[in-house]
Parts: sequence; structure tokens; C-alpha cells
Amino acid sequence: MPKLQVILSDDNEVTHDLDEDRITIGRLPDNALQIDDNSVSSHHAELLVEGNSYRVRDLSSTNGTFVNGEAVTDVVLASGDTLRIGRVESVFSSDVNRGDAAHPIPESPAKTATVAALSARPVDFVSASPVPRGGKDKDPIGMALYALAALGVVTVAAAAYFVFSGVV
Repeated sequence: MPKLQVILSDDNEVTHDLDEDRITIGRLPDNALQIDDNSVSSHHAELLVEGNSYRVRDLSSTNGTFVNGEAVTDVVLASGDTLRIGRVESVFSSDVNRGDAAHPIPESPAKTATVAALSARPVDFVSASPVPRGGKDKDPIGMALYALAALGVVTVAAAAYFVFSGVV
């Protein structure tokens, strides 16, 4: 029987038997597979049976659906595929051997690891934050308020110096 092992944290994994023709995945309780995580949309994705295989379809989610690190909208899963819903990782397994699956393991040349000189954001990075990042534009009114506040602090400090030192 096909299974989906959902990895909620380092010490919390839940395995779900996939025994229905259509399994909805999302944050709300009306989904067949509920994942209570802010990066998961209310109705994020669905798993559909197609013969002896399962197809995952993204339901226009906010943070995307990824299979083996690649963003997908509709793809057939093979046993051993890593499925990421928002920030939540899971592993799909089925009775079908990988050689019989819809997409076999591609041949790849040997790669060696090298230390990067600079660090950059990964290509598949998706922000799960509900708060948008601030723009690069400077706020002239805000800057003027900060300058005025700094001038006020300097003025109060100078007045206190003259009053308590008896210079006046």
C-alpha cells in the first residue's frame, strides 16, 4: 500500500496510508491529510490515483509544492520521491519499484563538493513569511524624525550639563 511519511520535526514523523482515490492536503481540518503549519495553505495540494501510481497536483498554494526540490504543479510520484508542502517535508513510498515508476532515476555525473567563496539564496528558495520584506527605498519623513529626535536628545543633554555644572 502506498504511504506518505510526513516529517513534522526531527523527532516527530507521521506515516499516512494512501488508501483513497483522492487525498487533499492542507492546513484546514476538512482535508484528508491535515498539516497544521503556517507555510501550508488551507487547501494546498491533492494526491490522485492513476492506475498503480499517484499524481500530486498543487492547488494554487501560496508557498508551492516541490518534488525532489523542484517546484511542480502536476507530476506523477515515484517511490522514494521527497514531497515538500510549504516547509513540511514528506517521503512517498509505494509497492512499485523505482524502475517500474513513471520516471526512473536519471544518470548523473559524479560531483565533488567545493567551498563557496560567497553565499547566495538558493534558486528554489520560497519565503514562507506572511510579512513582505521592506523595500530598499529610504523614507525621508522617517529619517527627518530620527534626526529631530537625535537633536532633541543632544539639546536636553547640553541643558542638563549647563544646569548641573553651574556654568550659567
